[in-house]
Amino acid sequence: MRASLRKAHVSGAERLIDVSCLKEVLEEMIRRALASYAPPDEIHISADAVLPDSITCIRSLDVKTRTSSTMDEAHRIAKEILGANGISSVAVENALRLLRSGPTPEGTNMRGAMIIDALTGERMEPDIRRGVRVSRIDYTEEARILLKNRLNELGIYHERVMDALAIASKVIHRNETVAELCWSDSPDYTTGYVASKGSGYVRLSSIKEEGSLRGGRAFFVDVKDLHLGSYIHYLERQPVIIDRIGDISEPLA
Repeated sequence: MRASLRKAHVSGAERLIDVSCLKEVLEEMIRRALASYAPPDEIHISADAVLPDSITCIRSLDVKTRTSSTMDEAHRIAKEILGANGISSVAVENALRLLRSGPTPEGTNMRGAMIIDALTGERMEPDIRRGVRVSRIDYTEEARILLKNRLNELGIYHERVMDALAIASKVIHRNETVAELCWSDSPDYTTGYVASKGSGYVRLSSIKEEGSLRGGRAFFVDVKDLHLGSYIHYLERQPVIIDRIGDISEPLA
């Protein structure tokens, strides 16, 4: 599902489901679109068939939460985590600058993510206005219920956490991905995250100013063995199901 207002993206979601659940999930998609921070004037919903034997099953990343009171503090923590995972300061600063200002040449948000060389900071996605959109990812019903219940127990449940964790888990599962940095373009949601194999999925509060419409994703990649076409095909077309939930820790101050 993709919802927009005057051609600007306001909401998106995706599920990978059995056809018997299609009606129920379509209704949920429309509900989510209409509950966006801005009432959309366009809602697009598409459905594609996926062969069951083409699906890869993975475990979700471990979830941690770091609480910060200011954007500067959140960015400091993000830099610390990314640096510890081998991302150069040049690459980190470039990603932060683009996410703050808007990653397109016009300074607007993209539907997809940036792909950034983890050492040089160079952008690598073929279309710098569209980016690369991660698709075909979901949880088994058992894993979804387990994750939701655990997030609720810790007081950190949000639909955005469920969606973002699924995307990050798929992205980080690919060997070429070193880390990810993300925050939402929704003006009323100011928690973002850094994800990597070593650190897991680390939620960071106050990563952007409340009311800001700027947001997006940056995937930091190791270019040594990178075949860009194969990497993008995995992100956009490879079906992935999360059937096991990683550890979820209590929030830390």
